[in-house]
Formats: sequence, C-alpha cells, structure tokens
Amino acid sequence: MLHSQILNILKTSACKNEEVRELYLKRLKKDALTRDENPESHFCAYFLPYNPKNKKVFIVHHKKSGLWFAPGGHIDKGETLWQTLNREIHEELGVENFFKELPPSFLFTITNIENSTRPCKTHFDIWFIMETNGDDFNIDPREFHDTKWLTFDEAEKIVIDPANKNALKVIKQSFL
Repeated sequence: MLHSQILNILKTSACKNEEVRELYLKRLKKDALTRDENPESHFCAYFLPYNPKNKKVFIVHHKKSGLWFAPGGHIDKGETLWQTLNREIHEELGVENFFKELPPSFLFTITNIENSTRPCKTHFDIWFIMETNGDDFNIDPREFHDTKWLTFDEAEKIVIDPANKNALKVIKQSFL
C-alpha cells in the first residue's frame, strides 16, 4: 500500500526535480520502506504548519537533532502516509485526526544523516502543508526544546537543515 501510494504521488505531484524523482524510484524498488524494515534508509513524512492569515510557519527545536525544523517523522510499518501524518501531528502537536484525507505533497527531499550514534543514514522525505492557526496545539515538551511561529524570513535565519530550508523556500514562493 505505502509503495503504491508513494509511487502515485511521484507520478502526479510535486517532485519537480528529476534527479530526486529517479532516486525515489530506485529506492522504492528496494522495498523495506519503513524504519522498522530498514533502519538505514527509509521514508518519512514532514508537515509544515502554516497560518495563511498571518503568513507564519511553525517550527520546532527538536531535542534529538538539536536543530530547528518542521515537525514530522518516520513512517511506521503498516501505515499509509495519511496515517503517519495524523499520528505525527497527534504525537508532536497534540491534535487528533487533523487530515481527513491525504493532502497533496509539495516537495520531495533526500536527507543524508551524519550521526554515528543512530542507525538512520538516509531519509526520503515527503512534505505536506498543514494550514492551521495552531489554536488547538498541545505541544509535547518531551520532543522539543522550544517551538515558534515565525515569518518565513525569521525561520530562514534559524533553520539550517537543507531539506527544511528548501521546504520553507517552496512554501514561501507559493504563498507570498
């Protein structure tokens, strides 16, 4: 199910970069798409909370990575992308069943991870926008040092991860 879902999204949506598309297709052929099945190379879903009224994005200072970036995480074995998004939104922001169906993705990135203490080496990240004002957020403090609503310019100053910088750039171009 996950394999065909990712393949369909690649065929119909936001993967404008042909090199990234080819790397995704090559990785899909290997199967074992989740961290449970392949701890080194797997797929993740990220969502960038965006408030269209004040044109701000919500980013988090993640405890494990020490970086500021968009919320999201690993796809668990047996999950669809829609299930992963809703699970991650619930775990990290305390909001249940935010998406009623899978929203369109806006970006595909590949993140190479250089951390000798963790088995993760490559994330194939599928990005989604989460339009919200955040009124219903109930942040889990165990996950993050801090969280902030920021303008795109403010977020671009503290986000250093290339995939997250790219996501901010794409959303900024789409909404401003």
